[in-house]
Amino acid sequence: VVTLLLDNSGSMRGRPRTVSATCADILARSLERWGVKVEILGFTTGQWNGGRPLKRWRGMGQPANPGRLNELSHVVYKDAKTSWRRARANIAALLKSDLFREGVDGEALLWARQRLLQNDARRRILIIISDGCPMDSATHQTNQQDILDLHLKQVARQIEQEGNIELYALGVGLDLSTYYRHSLALDLSRSLDNAVFDDILSLLNGRH
Repeated sequence: VVTLLLDNSGSMRGRPRTVSATCADILARSLERWGVKVEILGFTTGQWNGGRPLKRWRGMGQPANPGRLNELSHVVYKDAKTSWRRARANIAALLKSDLFREGVDGEALLWARQRLLQNDARRRILIIISDGCPMDSATHQTNQQDILDLHLKQVARQIEQEGNIELYALGVGLDLSTYYRHSLALDLSRSLDNAVFDDILSLLNGRH
């Protein structure tokens, strides 16, 4: 089973969004032909600059170090049991710009991990497609600045050390090796030709 976890934050709009959506679509179609179950997930936030958690925190007198102050929005574009053909309309929603707000990557990884572990498979692969570090404005302004970065690194190391899921990252125009042990940077100036997907398959086979 392969889970593709796509960053739906605002910085992914434009060319990064097109690259990630096209990449996920092609990978899902190709892997399905080889008998691999594929899940396509997305993550963003419910609001810009905080939501109901921010209002509750203000109502409590704004105590120090409140943690995340925005709702999470986790989207299932295609589950592992649904074929690519039946999920095409949902996958097309990856191009809807109004879905793209902010991103809390660490909790998204935990969510995708939990869904993946529910699948009985000999090999489980989780691929996150993102253009950079986590960002939620309300959370950053009210906690230590690197709170979301530190949590993402902690979660990534936890998944890598557990060993029952293989974790990989495709950086859309950015090197993500700061966060992930196995990563590949996608050059936005290149087209998504066969060479790009050869690089991705090499990454999954441990040869990149």
